[in-house]
Amino acid sequence: MNTQALIEITVQPDNSLQLVNLPKVPIGTHCQSITASTSLEVNGTSFSIFVQPEPATFIVCKTYDVETETYFKQEATIAVDSPIAQLHSFYFGGQPWLLSYHPDSEYVQFYRFDDKQVTITPVTGIRVGKGFTTVQPLYYRNDVFFVAYNKNTGDVVKMQIVAPAHSALYAQKVWSATWAQGWTRFAFFRLGAENFFIKTNEKYHKVNIDHFMDSIELGSHPVLNEPASEEMLSLSDVQTFYDISQYPYFFTYNPNGAMTFNRFDGDCEGWQLALSSQQSADASLIHTVQLKECTLILML
Repeated sequence: MNTQALIEITVQPDNSLQLVNLPKVPIGTHCQSITASTSLEVNGTSFSIFVQPEPATFIVCKTYDVETETYFKQEATIAVDSPIAQLHSFYFGGQPWLLSYHPDSEYVQFYRFDDKQVTITPVTGIRVGKGFTTVQPLYYRNDVFFVAYNKNTGDVVKMQIVAPAHSALYAQKVWSATWAQGWTRFAFFRLGAENFFIKTNEKYHKVNIDHFMDSIELGSHPVLNEPASEEMLSLSDVQTFYDISQYPYFFTYNPNGAMTFNRFDGDCEGWQLALSSQQSADASLIHTVQLKECTLILML
């Protein structure tokens, strides 16, 4: 699949941003479309994993291959048993894992990722129900969770990932609630040891920054709650990234190609615009890779 743009973002010592457009790269040999993606780092090597829908396939790439000096060098293609709409990576017990979900399925699927053999092995399916529109893993202290939210019903659940005696991974519900309907474009981030997310409500025209989890049994509470601008409502994607000191930023993408890059305020009660850029319009998926000294943004 031909990509629309590859961008490198670097945060300078004065908190300004440097944007460099890199040469475009293809993803997959015969791939026509990508429905989901994630990235993870294992033993100092960054991998990017893409999902091709038909036939359902994982495309595993090295984000940057030193020997060939190329970005997104394909390492393997791996068949998938069922469709995937969301794909995320996380670490548990010092090992890399993946989780996937499709709203037509009732299960979140865990996978083991082996960077040596370049394999992705399904491990455990966790029943959460159909229709969730956001599924996201996150960390709290020494524990690992995932949260699932349905924007059509407002149902939200938090599951704690555990390692039981007789299976590799399991997840148990530790909290659930009903939020307002219509929340979308969740972008999770950490500030220090605390979890936050920014989200937009297309039904009630709101934008929130929430602090998530004062304890395992608790949910979130808003730090910022204000009317959403027409610009925020017109976006198709919001994602977070970090500088070299792990301070959080986020970018927005409008289908017309307009992008903004923003720095969260230290109290998380707002943000400051750091950079605006015009990129390719109508990107169907934006794949972000957090590297140590910069962030790569691949637009498909």
